[in-house]
Amino acid sequence: MAGTFPDPYRAAKSRYPFQPDTTRPDTIRPVQPAIQTAGLSKLAVCPGTMISVGYTTSGTFNADNGFVVQLVDADNNFINLNEPARANPLIVTIPADKAPGHRYQIRVTATSPIVNGSLHPLRILPPPAARIELPDGGTSTTIMPGQSTTLQVVLSGAGPWSFRLSDSTEVSNIVQTPYEMTVTPSAPTAYKILAVKNTCTAGTATGEVIVNVSEDPAPVLALKTPTGGYKACTGTPFQLAFTATGRYHPGNEFVAQLEGENGSWINLPGQALGSPIVTRLPYGITPGKTYRIRVASTYPTLASSTATVTVSTPATAVLRPDSIRIEDGKSTDLTIDFTGTGPWFALLSDGTYENGITKTPHKVRVTPANATAYSITSAGGTCGVGEYSGQAFVRVNVPLSTITTGNLSSRTICYGSEITVPFTSSGRFYASNKWIVQAADSTGRFVSLATTYKDGVLKAIINPAFVRDTISTVRLRVISTTPAVNGTETTLTVLAPNTGQALVMGEAAIRPGQTARVRVQFKNGLPPWSFSLSDGTKVSGTFINPYILTVSPTSTTEYQITTLSSSCGSGIAQGKATVTVDTN
Repeated sequence: MAGTFPDPYRAAKSRYPFQPDTTRPDTIRPVQPAIQTAGLSKLAVCPGTMISVGYTTSGTFNADNGFVVQLVDADNNFINLNEPARANPLIVTIPADKAPGHRYQIRVTATSPIVNGSLHPLRILPPPAARIELPDGGTSTTIMPGQSTTLQVVLSGAGPWSFRLSDSTEVSNIVQTPYEMTVTPSAPTAYKILAVKNTCTAGTATGEVIVNVSEDPAPVLALKTPTGGYKACTGTPFQLAFTATGRYHPGNEFVAQLEGENGSWINLPGQALGSPIVTRLPYGITPGKTYRIRVASTYPTLASSTATVTVSTPATAVLRPDSIRIEDGKSTDLTIDFTGTGPWFALLSDGTYENGITKTPHKVRVTPANATAYSITSAGGTCGVGEYSGQAFVRVNVPLSTITTGNLSSRTICYGSEITVPFTSSGRFYASNKWIVQAADSTGRFVSLATTYKDGVLKAIINPAFVRDTISTVRLRVISTTPAVNGTETTLTVLAPNTGQALVMGEAAIRPGQTARVRVQFKNGLPPWSFSLSDGTKVSGTFINPYILTVSPTSTTEYQITTLSSSCGSGIAQGKATVTVDTN
């Protein structure tokens, strides 16, 4: 960050037109214009939506400058969303043809000069989609008259969703997916989704489920097996989907059964009157081993075909003990090794969270601001939270924060005046930081002055309480609060108020009609000076020192100063000049 400061030569020239500036620094540069894109009104939007984009600026832009909002994709390709304007915030529309995803960023750009602002992430929401099926993924089932069955609607895109079925059922504003619903048709029925929509737009619907209604009294029991068989954790509930057709006796229940080590079938916990059965594997069976499972009815006694169930193993996650050093503002990857049944998830000690992890080892990207020790706060897999361990340490090369106090545009000022204090800075300064101007007191200890900082310009009122002399040399510096950094020093001459002096000198003898000169010598006060003589002569705003007046009195006259002022207030007049007119 750097302060904005005026041209010292131009300022000195305007105040001291007869005094050349010998203090012009060769290193002062104007602050470069910059743009900070403010927070967006929305971080996730539908295509075609209007959003509000605010921004702040620093530095100086050209008179013909305008601001443009740009949409930037992951390949750094960008498009302008508005014509150049000066409004703040800018109102723009996200193009309707942009593909959804997290791959976009928004920034505000200036046209004169061309300056790109900071980037803010923007997610474009996808359109909705819906697919109807049975809970096991099938497309047809058979029930007996009066029986019910469950349909499943799998939704994607951005929720909440609303949809309408072919049997006129309407479901509105749901957020869970898949969404299950129970139907009890009296005749064979084909169920389709006729329409689906979300907050963005209407979407696409696929799938069809046929529910047959059969009066065949012969009971038939069939287990619906997912591809690859079932996978379950010991003690964790899971569902077995099945179809039961035909007529069962009153009081019948369905139960899940597992084949034991000796080939006998044992009942698992949980009974149901229809599909699905919620059950769980018992503790003590071998993790990673595959068993056979089936569904049986109690009245009449009937068993389905069998399927396989693999006992999932608890997950472990180990953070590799890396020690990494990065530059300030850069990112690095930490490595986690997983075992057990995935997909896995991991939560790091800094709040970084990732789930749906399917490959091991897995890289987690972090961007620490300071040196940070990372560990795993929670991790697991299919069977929930597992065991986790390990620690990694990332060191950050934080640049040294420095402040250079610039040369002042005015080297001499009046006590109590406000002056612009230029400065430059390097390194890291935090958002809560404040810039303060300090002056050294008579003991050399620096004390803070009344300071304002706005739009990159730092100003201070030079009124240190310890200044007592008519002319004092004051040491100034700029400091920061977060972090606490002392800037380099510069000096300034401060003139006390109302201490300017003027000495009138001269003595001459003239004949009537002749002229003489009166000399006025100024001291201490800051020019320009203004004064009045006892003969009524007035001089305003002169920088000439000494000041010579030509007088032509008609009689002997004493000239004294009656009023005196300078940029630092009133002053003190001393001396007199006498012009004797010889009339003999």
